[in-house]
Amino acid sequence: MSIRSLATAFGAILMLAACAAGKPTGPRSDLMLMTSLPLRSGEASIQEQLSGGGSPAPAYVDLQRNYDIRTLDDLDVLKPEGARSAPTGILLLAQPRALDPAELVALDGWLRAGGKALILADPALHWESRYPIGDARRPLFTSLLSPLFSHWGIELVMPMDRTGQAPALDVRGERIETRSPGAFAALADVPDPAAKCAIDASRLIADCAVGKGRALLLADADVLQPGLWRREGNGALITGLLAELGGAE
Repeated sequence: MSIRSLATAFGAILMLAACAAGKPTGPRSDLMLMTSLPLRSGEASIQEQLSGGGSPAPAYVDLQRNYDIRTLDDLDVLKPEGARSAPTGILLLAQPRALDPAELVALDGWLRAGGKALILADPALHWESRYPIGDARRPLFTSLLSPLFSHWGIELVMPMDRTGQAPALDVRGERIETRSPGAFAALADVPDPAAKCAIDASRLIADCAVGKGRALLLADADVLQPGLWRREGNGALITGLLAELGGAE
């Protein structure tokens, strides 16, 4: 067998192995991630991570198969002066920390210019944590994005069921399982005339056109929990929403 034939055969073996492992063979898209949830390395401390401790959540592992993930501590990169060129890819805000006014303005402006974002905002997160309430390392209990949503003419409503349990829900063709999901409701007045949000029948998702950009909002973040991610259609819903945003390019 010639060297060229051997190389071709070896390449085919690698491609089959990648497919068997569930890894894509094509180019991956960029995904900017900002979250208070322990997705990248669990709740391992910096010292534990340096010692090899901690492991990524299943949601993070699955997203890495299709995206080059860049984690953000702030949204300065979205500001005009924050980068030499406008960032590309999709922004995933998953129960992020409170954003300061400058970051909210930067996010809104980036979307108006054509940016795309998937925003998971949970009004009553049920996520087990090793850290006590009040510790900054603990996942944020409730979304603090209300000022942004109000600017776009919608509000995030607390769930009526406070038990921490929720039946399976049918959303965008997927059967999902979560904990105390919230809901979106339209406000009578829309301060930003450039924002138009459509709330679906489940009230779990709002599709907002903001200027030239688009934001898909999900009134829940518990779908990312390690124990729930691969149940029902949780993972399929999130990957489907990201793919929908990616297809809008």
